[in-house]
This record gives sequence, C-alpha cells and structure tokens, in this order.
Amino acid sequence: MSRLIYWVSVTFCASFLILPLVVVWPLAFNPSSFLTYPMEGFTFDWFAKVLSDPGWTRPMLNSVRVALGVTVLAVVIGGLAALGVMMTRRGTQIVLSALFVSPLVVPSVVVAVALAYAFGRTGVGGGYLSLVLAHSIVAAPLVFLSVMTSLRGLDPNLDLAGASLGASRIYRFFTVTLPLTAPGFAAGAVFAFITSFDEVVLALFLADPGSSTLPIALFAGLRDRLEPPIVVVAVLLSVLSVLFLMLLNYLQKRHAAPRS
Repeated sequence: MSRLIYWVSVTFCASFLILPLVVVWPLAFNPSSFLTYPMEGFTFDWFAKVLSDPGWTRPMLNSVRVALGVTVLAVVIGGLAALGVMMTRRGTQIVLSALFVSPLVVPSVVVAVALAYAFGRTGVGGGYLSLVLAHSIVAAPLVFLSVMTSLRGLDPNLDLAGASLGASRIYRFFTVTLPLTAPGFAAGAVFAFITSFDEVVLALFLADPGSSTLPIALFAGLRDRLEPPIVVVAVLLSVLSVLFLMLLNYLQKRHAAPRS
C-alpha cells in the first residue's frame, strides 16, 4: 500500500509540474502566429527569428553578462564568508549564518526598492553594475550555503596536518581545502548563475534600456502580445535549466563519492 501511495504521489507531482510545459512547448514549432491548437504544421522559423532578432538576442547577451559577473562576485563573497564563519564557535556560526542568509527571506520587491533608492543616492544608477551588485546580494547566500555544506563534510584534521607541517593558511586553502570543497564551490556558482539569469523583480527596478535582461523582455512580451517567440524563449530556457540540473546532479554525486 505504501508503495502504491508513493508512485501515485510521484506521478501526480510530476504530471502537475511537467504537463503545462508539454502542452505549451509544441506551439514553438507551430507555423501560425497564434498560440492555438490544432497546429498547422511544423517549423523552426520561430527559433531562427528569436536567435536573429536583436530584441531577443540583446537581452539574452545582457543576461549572460550579468549572470557571469554575479557568479564571480557571489562565489568570492559567499565562499569567503563560509570560510570565515566555519572558523568561529558553534553559537556564532548560527548567528552569522542566519544574518548572511537573510537576503533570501526578505521579499524581492523590498530589496529592489531599497537598492534602487541607495544606488540613486550614491550615483550608481541603473545598468550593468547595479544589476551585478543587486543580483549578487541574492546569489551570494546560495553560494554560502553550498560551500558551508562542503566545509562541514571536510575532515578538520587534514587542515591541522598541513598546519603541523608548517604550511601557511593561504597555502593550505589552495592545496587542501579548495580541492576537496571544489564541488561545493562549483554548485554554488551554478546556483548563482541560475538565480541571476532568472531574476526579474530586481531587474525591473534597476535595469536601464541598454541593460534590459531576458526576463524583462519576456515580461514585456507577455504584457503586449502573446506570440510564438515567447514560447521559443521558454523552450530554450527549459533546456538550459535541464542542463544545469544535470550539472548539479553530477556535482552532487561527485561530492558524495567516498574519497580515498
């Protein structure tokens, strides 16, 4: 009976999540300019249009540029924070971890309004720099959690052994800590990239016309007119998400593998 409940639950949840995508995806290959069934045929013209239209390619490139900058900054900030917190006492770790993860609890609209006001007062304004800084505030806690998980699974005696042999803290980090926790850093980098690439609320408040990202373009398309190029972009993002999930699964398996 328990096995039946398990499979019914899994089937229902998977269908609930996947069925809307399965229904919409085929419309990206429909020659018609309207999102309707039955389909009139099969074509890749809408994909060619999306990949050649500056109205879509420019936001895509902007999203990639911002996400790459956020990934680097978030990995540095989140990784250093995790290393610092792990050196403190247990009670201090709990307090500092809660403070560092707090941006994930605050609503995105509140963060966006606060940052828009702060950047305006300091003269940063909207654009690439403001988006990277804002997205990093949300992405760094994810890197922090990923690296903290890797560090907690690391045997502290390895670092102590390096210290007993006269190795400096920096040398021990690059030769002992970093190689063993690299999957945690890599997983955090993937989370940071996905978070930045998918973020729309902060971008709506902080992006200028020259730094408009792909989520903003999708939002504008849904507001103006629902057309097949929007479904094409959704398909491309879904494929990208699947690839990232496969990468995360690989990193998790590699991190969980026993070390010799």
